Amino acid sequence: MTRRGLAAALLAALAIACSGGESSIPTGPSPSTGSPSGSGSSGGGSGGTTTSCLPAAPGNLRVTTTGSTRVFTWDAVGNVQDYFIQISTTTGTTDLVNTNTTQTTYTWTGASAGNYWARASARNACGSGPNSNQIFFN
Repeated sequence: MTRRGLAAALLAALAIACSGGESSIPTGPSPSTGSPSGSGSSGGGSGGTTTSCLPAAPGNLRVTTTGSTRVFTWDAVGNVQDYFIQISTTTGTTDLVNTNTTQTTYTWTGASAGNYWARASARNACGSGPNSNQIFFN
């Protein structure tokens, strides 16, 4: 058998072995059933970390203010390790608070009167999901 024929036979045998029903090669984490609704498929790409197992953005972020105490709440999402709350004096930044909690509420006390922005995100073993809606409050 020639080298070309041997290479073709080897490739054919490898293709048959790889197309079988079972494989001993790990395929990575399965997509979470708690993935965000309406997020579409993760699509086939160049490999790497799949975004299908990231948690969804926490929804309905809101704040209640009583004196110098602000209580933030948001809707829970599935497949979450913890949530990050970020508070800032400028939209899109985190210059005042960047902390985590396992709860769907966070209490911020002692802040002086002023204009502030806040957002929340969820994290799990796959990484951090997208930010919630950003809210303005004072």
